[in-house]
Amino acid sequence: MTPLLQIRGLRTHFFTESGVAKAVDGVDLDIRPGEVLGLVGESGSGKSVTALSILRLVPDPPGRIVDGEIWFKGRNLLALSWEEIRKVRGREISMIFQEPMTSLNPVFTIGNQVMEMIVQHEPSARGDVARRRALQMLGEVGIPEPETRMKQYPHELSGGMRQRIMIAIALVMNPALLIADEPTTALDVTIQAQILNLMLELKTRHEAGAILLITHNLAVVAETCDRVAVMYGGKIQEVAPVRDLFRNPLHPYTRGLLASLPRVDGPKAERLTTIPGAVPDIHMLPPGCKFTTRCPERFEPCPGLEPPLVEREPDHWVRCHLHDDCHGYFGRHS
Repeated sequence: MTPLLQIRGLRTHFFTESGVAKAVDGVDLDIRPGEVLGLVGESGSGKSVTALSILRLVPDPPGRIVDGEIWFKGRNLLALSWEEIRKVRGREISMIFQEPMTSLNPVFTIGNQVMEMIVQHEPSARGDVARRRALQMLGEVGIPEPETRMKQYPHELSGGMRQRIMIAIALVMNPALLIADEPTTALDVTIQAQILNLMLELKTRHEAGAILLITHNLAVVAETCDRVAVMYGGKIQEVAPVRDLFRNPLHPYTRGLLASLPRVDGPKAERLTTIPGAVPDIHMLPPGCKFTTRCPERFEPCPGLEPPLVEREPDHWVRCHLHDDCHGYFGRHS
């Protein structure tokens, strides 16, 4: 199956007074049509910067995409002009950002913000046409009394309602790819479930091509995703179908993440398992495996030699010297 989106050798660096921060340092990743791909990892792993790089929203300065390719429907997004990439944003690829209160404009009404997306990409759909489509979309995302909400401002709505507005804006043009960056952050568990179910329901209803779900919540991944990519130190460390990854995690970092999940079937007095240490400073990443400073299974080649991403099992890729006997590089060796 031809991927909907192909990322090859992506490097996004931030040039600061403290040095070069390699937030994304050689990412290879495919997103297939119709799938929900989870991108997981600790804060600081490079997940959000990868998403921003796809839409070329990395703030410059200090950030800059210094290398790589991002292919979408036969076009390299990194080679498009600013006018061309503006036509892609919102219409073909949409993004739900982490915090809806800071993503929505506080001085414009909800109706204006939903209609803006429509008018931006379909200038002929002005006035009543854009208004009817906005009302319909607000109804589809479960906003009660959409006529009233159209006239309100973001501060007048709850966190869950604001997130529904963000989903409405992201899906009103029926994009082929939806990027959801921590869409349930700061929401209680009941609202989290509603938001995730809404995204999946609308994906089916609008025949959306795919969803890239960025999260640190492995329970959400297990419930909603088809495949999952584990990111650490600016690189993809493991990619697999979600069932395979939970059943047989190959990378020590993935095993550490899964072991840290609280269990209801274990001894009550058992302490929660943690991964020792902290995510390394992206200004001073280790030269070899990025996880080597925290890995309980490290051995001689790990500190000095970066392992490639190889296919250990069918459709199960891992970047680890424990599996150096495998062959078949995923994309470009980095």
